Amino acid sequence: MKRLWINLILFLFACNKLPLGEEELNERGYFEAITINLPLNVSFTESKAIPLGTSQNLILGKNGKYQSRVILKFSLTDTSYQGLDQIKLTLFKNNNFHNDTLKFSIYVLTNEFSETEATWYKKDNTELWTSPGGDFEVDSLRWGEIKGDSCVVYFNYIDLGKIRNGKGIILIPEDTGFCALYARESGNSPRLQLVKNGVINSAPLQADCHIIHIDTLPNYWENWLGSGVSFRNFVKFTYNTVLNNTKAVYGELTFKALNHYGMRDSIEIGVKYLKKPFTGFDTELSSQIALKKFALSDTIFTLDVVQYVQRIIEYPDSNFGMFVYLSPENYDIANIELVTGSHQLKVGYIRPPEER
Repeated sequence: MKRLWINLILFLFACNKLPLGEEELNERGYFEAITINLPLNVSFTESKAIPLGTSQNLILGKNGKYQSRVILKFSLTDTSYQGLDQIKLTLFKNNNFHNDTLKFSIYVLTNEFSETEATWYKKDNTELWTSPGGDFEVDSLRWGEIKGDSCVVYFNYIDLGKIRNGKGIILIPEDTGFCALYARESGNSPRLQLVKNGVINSAPLQADCHIIHIDTLPNYWENWLGSGVSFRNFVKFTYNTVLNNTKAVYGELTFKALNHYGMRDSIEIGVKYLKKPFTGFDTELSSQIALKKFALSDTIFTLDVVQYVQRIIEYPDSNFGMFVYLSPENYDIANIELVTGSHQLKVGYIRPPEER
């Protein structure tokens, strides 16, 4: 009987042992993984002046590197604008940003534009502005100053007539600094209000966007992240065949920052992998595989890209690289210069269990 109990205990202990490669829990909460670093193959920057018409913010301002202008188009179809007491434009500031006190001028736009396609150089997807930065009349209508939670600019009947006959209005910064205004995608969009006998009527905001110019784009061989004008950092690592037929437990993509600029204290960094061989900024990409919030002043960034690692394990011929970017790319103006050569990809993996 004693021998039977001993054999039973030994049998239970033997059956409790997990397959090779899956038996020890570690601090990551899963398995004791084997770790390797994949060698960096190449990294560089792709840049593009993306349309900003779907942004939740309208960025107005300028400095030594950037200039951003705001374009608004209100629907003014009523022909009976008589006896008005006030005509006023109200802009609302987004206080989630570091905003500067800022003076600006307002001009009447002379050419149509596409809200979702306009950039500094193009008024829509195919046609250029006559002059980069928007086509507008020589003389300004009014000027305003943003210094509180909102800014109000008053117009007269002559101004209103010019706005009705124009293609919109454009706000051009006169001071150095930046301010974030709420766009129509948010709750406090710009308002053109017509006041008569104490009754306020608002002209519908038909379209709005901001267009950004940058004096100098990063060199191709440098490594940058940027929003407003988008800088995407392309990075590719050399595949190691030791990963064949394994399971990725984690993939830590790490890189370092050299300099930064932004309008907020924090940024979000995302990653997508290329679904096809690299052809440029618009190469077909996956859905977002990583997104993480960081302090803008951070000097080291780490993101989990295990989805990408597992993909190239299963399909080694699909190792086309990844794009790292600021998310959303149209939200504000920010950039981070990365330390070239600082990219690392640390992979943890487990081997398949051995047959018993």
